Amino acid sequence: MERILLYVHFNKCNHISGHVFYQLEQLKPLFSKILFISNSSLSNEDKCRLREDLGISDLLERDNRGFDFAAWRDGINWLGFDTLENSDSLTLINDTCFGPLWDLAPIYQRFEEDSQVDFWGMTNFRKTRYFEEHLQSYFVTFKQSVLKDKAFREFWSQVEDFTDVQDVIDHYETKFTKRFVEAGFRYQALLDTRQEEAGELLHPDFSYYKPLRILEAKLPFLKVKALTGNPFLARYLLEDLETNSSYPTSLIREHLFYHFGPDLPCLLQDKYLSQATSNYRTNQPVLLHIHVTDLPIFQQYQNKLFSLSSQYQYLVTVTQPEMLKQLQTTLAHLGDKVQLVLSQKSHAWLAMLEQKEILQDYAYIGHLSTHRIMENQAVFDQAMRSDLINLMVDYADASIEALEQESAVGLVIPDLPRLVRDGLFESEPLRPRLAAIWQEAGLHKSFDFMTPPSLTRVYGGFVWFKYSALASLFQMKSLESLPSSEQELSDVLEHLLVYLAWDSHYDFKIMPLSSLPSLLDWQRKKAELAEQKEKLGQKNLSQKIRNRLSNLLKKK
Repeated sequence: MERILLYVHFNKCNHISGHVFYQLEQLKPLFSKILFISNSSLSNEDKCRLREDLGISDLLERDNRGFDFAAWRDGINWLGFDTLENSDSLTLINDTCFGPLWDLAPIYQRFEEDSQVDFWGMTNFRKTRYFEEHLQSYFVTFKQSVLKDKAFREFWSQVEDFTDVQDVIDHYETKFTKRFVEAGFRYQALLDTRQEEAGELLHPDFSYYKPLRILEAKLPFLKVKALTGNPFLARYLLEDLETNSSYPTSLIREHLFYHFGPDLPCLLQDKYLSQATSNYRTNQPVLLHIHVTDLPIFQQYQNKLFSLSSQYQYLVTVTQPEMLKQLQTTLAHLGDKVQLVLSQKSHAWLAMLEQKEILQDYAYIGHLSTHRIMENQAVFDQAMRSDLINLMVDYADASIEALEQESAVGLVIPDLPRLVRDGLFESEPLRPRLAAIWQEAGLHKSFDFMTPPSLTRVYGGFVWFKYSALASLFQMKSLESLPSSEQELSDVLEHLLVYLAWDSHYDFKIMPLSSLPSLLDWQRKKAELAEQKEKLGQKNLSQKIRNRLSNLLKKK
């Protein structure tokens, strides 16, 4: 069979994801010609890989004008209508899906042998008040009967370079099926959603709202947005694929991490350190930075902090000359294992950033401090600090092991302290400030700080890390624009750390606080729902009373 594939790619980071290379590799045996059309720039490395590793030499780079349909139009013009008329079929695919999850060859054979089908796709979008029923354009195949007809040439010759994607949807995505049906052609979808139950769906888009049905029906493609738009379902989709498909789910995780962030729910399950390792040794230099602003608190944890093995060096910064003298005496027995430095910065992280000339000589660095985590709440402050320091010390060796053994890991952060998990310490992140600092810093990736329901916070700023993972913070020129308030500064920095590391392509691991069963989270969630219902009931009652009083006054 003379099959042609027009494959449209777009990537906001101007690179080709691993799942796209895999997809093309799996598709290649089915087609006699593949034209790779990119609506974003391609690196020389990616072009070389397409040509040399996959044997795809036909590449078309263009601006993202008109989106997928204009790209397919340009691809059709590049090949020529005469070429298409002499082929058996033309398939249009974009890179918005993971797959193929299962073998495509039997599907092609089935539709090619069916003389009642002129064009076909994976899923259809059933008719609504706004749209006609239509095939979804992420995968559509036209047989020769369509390719030879003037209706095909007329449709693609009229495709415009719309700048609003909704215009593309309104004019082409939702209309092309009807256009070809009116020209006398017949179509089918591998999963005909008109036969499916969809009563509860906001929109009858099974590729997005019913991903479990997509897998159950053994459709070979799963939309990326089916995972990003269903974050708490995504883990079960991955588990199903690992059980029932040979598709390498690592490609999905890599793509989600790279493009959507390091802390999607489906990525968190693999982030816990397995358990505390008490005897891991590295040949690389390791440093623990401790910023001391409260001597009694430091003395309370001193023995714990300095109980680490001989591979650990210490950098202790203080803000007061008197405290420096006292610690010089107290820690004298540790010799050159400890460096004591008088800092001009009271905030723990600024004090550490000030010491970058020292820190950059160490492969692995830890950071903690004695600063007040919860002002005016001594009991809670003590409880949170105890959780964090115990995790930092008890999991120190395990953290170094993770940083050394896994090149992609750049940070190891403490688990949520008990107070946070119990809902007794909550603070809304300074989202506009985070977004502004991210923008000012001129980082590589874009990240939406405004939309996610939650952001990952490194409580207290206590963390083990590789210098390279946070190099952008040490080099950040906009530190002067950080909040001047100590509390606001802590809030901003603690919410930035995992995302700064992610911008440098580093992931994070978590030191588990295993004493709290997950049942606690469920109980807390149910309690919050009950509280919300109670508040809503009180609000409704108040409104009823106001309405009643208003009616009584009107009668008077």
